[in-house]
Amino acid sequence: MNSKDKNLMRREHLICAALVIITLIGFWPVGHLGFIIYDDHDYVTENLNVQAGITAAAVHWAFTTTHAGNWHPLTWLSHMLDCQLFGLKASGHHWTNLGFHIANTLLLFVLLREMTGAVWRSALVAALFAWHPLRVESVAWISERKDVLSGFFFMLTLFFYAGYARRVTSGQPSPRFGTASRCQVTGPEKVMPASVWSRVTCHPSLFYWLALVFFALGLMSKPMLVTLPVILLLIDFWPLGRVAIDGWPVTHSGLPVLQHSAFSHLLFEKIPFLALSLASSLMTFSAQQKAGYVVSADSLTWYWRIVDTLVFYTAYLGKTFWPANLAIFYPYRQIPLYEFVCSALLPVLLSVLFVRRWRSQPCLLIGWFWFLVMLLPVIGLVQVGLQSIADRYTYLPSIGLCIIMVWAMAGLASVSMLYRAVTTVFAAGLLLACLLGTRHQLGYWQDNVKLFSRSIEVTRENNFEGFLLLGNAFLGEGNLDEAAKEFQAALVIAPNFEEAHYWLGRVYLRQRQWPEAEEQLRAAERLNHDNVDTHIGLGDVLAAQDKYAGAEAEYLTALQLKPDNLAAREALAAVLAKKGETDKALTCLYEGLNIQPTAEIHAQIAEILTTEGNVQEAVGQYLAALKLSPDSLDALNNLAWVLATSPDTGIRDGARAAQFAERACELTRYQKTIFVGTLAAAYAEAGRFDDAMATAEKAIALAGKNGESALLQKNRELLELYRAHRAYHETR
Repeated sequence: MNSKDKNLMRREHLICAALVIITLIGFWPVGHLGFIIYDDHDYVTENLNVQAGITAAAVHWAFTTTHAGNWHPLTWLSHMLDCQLFGLKASGHHWTNLGFHIANTLLLFVLLREMTGAVWRSALVAALFAWHPLRVESVAWISERKDVLSGFFFMLTLFFYAGYARRVTSGQPSPRFGTASRCQVTGPEKVMPASVWSRVTCHPSLFYWLALVFFALGLMSKPMLVTLPVILLLIDFWPLGRVAIDGWPVTHSGLPVLQHSAFSHLLFEKIPFLALSLASSLMTFSAQQKAGYVVSADSLTWYWRIVDTLVFYTAYLGKTFWPANLAIFYPYRQIPLYEFVCSALLPVLLSVLFVRRWRSQPCLLIGWFWFLVMLLPVIGLVQVGLQSIADRYTYLPSIGLCIIMVWAMAGLASVSMLYRAVTTVFAAGLLLACLLGTRHQLGYWQDNVKLFSRSIEVTRENNFEGFLLLGNAFLGEGNLDEAAKEFQAALVIAPNFEEAHYWLGRVYLRQRQWPEAEEQLRAAERLNHDNVDTHIGLGDVLAAQDKYAGAEAEYLTALQLKPDNLAAREALAAVLAKKGETDKALTCLYEGLNIQPTAEIHAQIAEILTTEGNVQEAVGQYLAALKLSPDSLDALNNLAWVLATSPDTGIRDGARAAQFAERACELTRYQKTIFVGTLAAAYAEAGRFDDAMATAEKAIALAGKNGESALLQKNRELLELYRAHRAYHETR
């Protein structure tokens, strides 16, 4: 390798390092974000299959489930691996997302550099792609792992396909498609500059099949890649230069033109890719229709879907070139006629412009069709979900717009030194603006209330889903009054919004407003009788009023609808236990363990066993609960109480009781009266009476502060025992 090649390689290594470091700096805050209440529960926080990590059963589930309305087993496997490595610590999941995004940025730079030979233009496209504020949603949202993961396989597919195309045009045979002689045109053969592909000695078929494998992996990450075969055909035109139409002078920014392939041959090459796309499309449509996400033609006619398509393309263009007022959810809204006309005309006019310049600047046309084609699956022709558009959908389509912008700027820069200076300054300013915009947008992702308040702020009109999400954010913080206001606001916009009725009923339940809670949940049930959560909610309302027969009926209805629902099973067991039917309750819970062992079920079994006097087996159940969930508060506290106060001397263990009770108090910052009281009893059993007295006094103070009269009296009685250097033991 001569000194010139070494300098070029050193420059490219420095560019890669800069892309990594600046992208890491720009997105650094994501490592300190948590989970959000929108989809993260489906994908991670409440998904027991994912939380189990990589196991044979979990892998089988990943490849057979259409949970969340998609078939994307690799996405599930990536979440499982994160749970195995990081548990439910959100930072690890976020760093994984960012790692894939950085890898995609580097792959995009290498890919464009290899295909075009334009180092700085490729670097600028990669930087714009990486640092744009529209990337925040795909990177900062853990549930959107499918974006960055599918992007990773998308880049690898293009990379190996381009490597195959370059090698096959140099005269080597293509896989089962005849020899390269079918692809040759007359004229002297031009030599391409050295590339990564040229340093690898292997048959071009390997590159082709690797591209096909990575495409399959990409579809198994997110089915939005179904249009990739068209993208392969586009890059055959530019920058690979495998086709000439009517003497189209395909150029590569100064690079020689590769030998041209017959168009029919190129189509034939794409058949395996198209077959995978068709299979993925059918599977995805079936999964989303089964999940109820597909909006019917009665709700949204084909005429309006086509009209919306033009408007949505314009909306995506607007957010790409002016990324202000970004939100996690954009509702449908009524569009004034003048706005529709302007929005619909823009993509049409741009298409005409780029088609007219296809001979002199093919990069513009290819970049434009890259954008149009990649958005097709999510542009609204088949409407999935309640959103109109979504920032995350631009993750890969935006590359086409970046190519247009950068290659257009390069054309201006070639006019004169002045133009070159101006475009250089503009490019630097553009990148800085993108980084600042990204950091600004990340500020809204600090917590759920900020995120969904911002969504309401910028898309208030008709945003009933936004009000629902904001209400859930307040509910997660325990702010019941604000949560109720947001759910009510959602119902003002959409009176038949089932989820708003359900969650408002849940708020009223927590506020102990039984009639209002039942009214809202009954309204939700009328809108959808088959909603399992609604029946569980109704059961909870009735159980809270000691209407056990009605509660039992609702829980049984929920289990008829979904026999493997553990929440319904646990609630039913609690009602049966209160009715004194402990055998039935235990049978119900043991059946739940056969479905999915959880800490909650083990702890609930232990409580029932304790009341029946089977303390030894109860201790085993509590330990099983803590093995599954070491920080389960109820299991820690209840086990500590049993070990400290059991009448059986063979079970009591003051030292272990103190360990469990201390952990429960640490997790609640010594602010839960009953946990502090348990710790005092554990200290007494361990013979640490000074600690027991001091801790009991803390429990008394907490009970007085919180108005817990029963606990106040109980801890006062226990304090007298500890002062007499006596531990408290329950009677048989």
